[in-house]
Amino acid sequence: MIYTRELTDLPLDYDDQEDQLIRTGKSLPSFSRLLRDMFRMRRESTEVIIAVMITAVAGTLYPLSLGYAINSVIRRDYTGLYLFASGFFLLYVVQFFSNWLRTVSSTKLAQSTIKSLRDRSFQNLQHVPVSFFSKVKTGYLISRITNDAETLSEFLTFQLPQVVSGITTVLVSISIMFYKDFSLTLYALIVIPVLAGFTFSIQGRVRLNYLKTRKTIAAITGNLSENINAVRTIKAFNVEQRIQGNFNELNVKNFEANMKASKLSSLYGTVIRIIESLGIAVVIIAGSMQLQSGVTTVGILVAFVIYVQEFFDPVVQLSQLYNSYQSAMVGVSRIYGIIDSPVETMPGGTGRKREFRDSIELSDVSFSYGTDQALNGIGIRIARGEKVGIVGHTGAGKTTLSNLILKFYSPTNGSVTLDGVSMDEINTEDYRKLIAPVLQDPFMFRGTVYENIRFADSTVSRETVDDMARKFGLSEIFAGLPDGLNTNVGEMGRNLSEGQRQAISILRAFVRNPEILILDEPTSQIDPDSEKLIIASLREYLKDKTLILITHRFSMISLVNRIVVLQEGGLVEDGTFGELLDRKGIFSELYRIQYGPVDRYPI
Repeated sequence: MIYTRELTDLPLDYDDQEDQLIRTGKSLPSFSRLLRDMFRMRRESTEVIIAVMITAVAGTLYPLSLGYAINSVIRRDYTGLYLFASGFFLLYVVQFFSNWLRTVSSTKLAQSTIKSLRDRSFQNLQHVPVSFFSKVKTGYLISRITNDAETLSEFLTFQLPQVVSGITTVLVSISIMFYKDFSLTLYALIVIPVLAGFTFSIQGRVRLNYLKTRKTIAAITGNLSENINAVRTIKAFNVEQRIQGNFNELNVKNFEANMKASKLSSLYGTVIRIIESLGIAVVIIAGSMQLQSGVTTVGILVAFVIYVQEFFDPVVQLSQLYNSYQSAMVGVSRIYGIIDSPVETMPGGTGRKREFRDSIELSDVSFSYGTDQALNGIGIRIARGEKVGIVGHTGAGKTTLSNLILKFYSPTNGSVTLDGVSMDEINTEDYRKLIAPVLQDPFMFRGTVYENIRFADSTVSRETVDDMARKFGLSEIFAGLPDGLNTNVGEMGRNLSEGQRQAISILRAFVRNPEILILDEPTSQIDPDSEKLIIASLREYLKDKTLILITHRFSMISLVNRIVVLQEGGLVEDGTFGELLDRKGIFSELYRIQYGPVDRYPI
């Protein structure tokens, strides 16, 4: 599936653009989905539930044991005192070990869940269309997978199991309280409406504040990623102060968002404690009156005071959980947004394609980036084994054409077919096994030169790489490296020259032995002597292959037997080298600009 939403249709603010491209769900559905994901890990979730239940039961019985012990003291019943005091101690020991088990099991469950979310996010990013990445900032994606996932850690490991245990304790405690003294229990619960009203009144503001903090930290991550990658350009143009100012501005926004969220969290916790003290005061007053009339005992009154505290402790934890919950749900909903992003169409069945038999054909193809028309009504048929050059001025649409052939994008109008079958019906993974591109801006991965060359096929041997480097005249390009092919390329290939980067890109494509080879300015950074060696070797290599050569230079044009000329997204000329020179059109003019009079041949 290809994204059809255009940037011009979106609000100007990037956060709004990102929210429309990567949908962020609401808290409750995200929480329900998260619970389903957690319960799929049956062993871990079962251990957590058992530990939580033991903790809850132990927590509800020890206040009652304390109350009975006090009554035993008043009655001078020392046998009962020793019995209930021992029970009180044993319940604390049980609760200690169950809390330990809960912490260990919940940590394992939380980290397993976070790992699963990150794995699924990264997996989906491997299959979304290239157009997705042209609309979303890299740093923001990184922030979703790292920072947003990390917000779940404390929530799932400590707060959620603790509050579930607390809520279970509250429910059992209330049952015991109603059984022991119905009217006093009603007094204890009189503050519940106040608590509920305050919580619901503040809910929306808390979520908005935490959403703001997630967005501001994503902006910082994106800014850092961009500036670190562009450090040479920043230093070259002496704009460090301006870049620092931009970062400071983002940092201040993040600081302010966190402070606002923190103040609201603190307010919530403080008000909850005030409501708790009000509830305890009500129980003490009502219980004292019942004590004077002989309705209840001192031990039961003490137990009720503890039960009220036990009741409000989970509520206070809930206040902390609520803030953490809002932050975590904002984070997990943003992660689910990545997981749910539509992927490229990769059907099976009749869409399988493992060989190239006849031709690639573009029929009345148009394509636009937003409102910018890149291609308009292009019609080209490239037969199997044909060598076609695509030339034109910068911005003519050459690279866009190759992107359509590579199936990075789908045309806005028209169709692209392989052997008469629409690209939309062909399995993308199978199709790309037929093609190897040498892109204009080759990307280098961390590792050695050798590891980058065999990136697309890890089964390629060192001997094969060495042989191909010699065959295509590229050995000398790597000879100056300190460890030859074992040299570490550095981050994004920063330890290499542009020529070495392009040489790696060429070998990366050639060792794959593709049926269709797309060369996009493959030798623009290689010296003339090395380029001539590559051209000579390519003539033999390309004998049975289909070549699409994209260039605005003519040094490699002798490799093709047909030339297509693009201008402003349209096909304006199509023919052989000699035919196009004789027409005195755009191709002839391009040639004249680079080589002078048309009677001079570049090769």
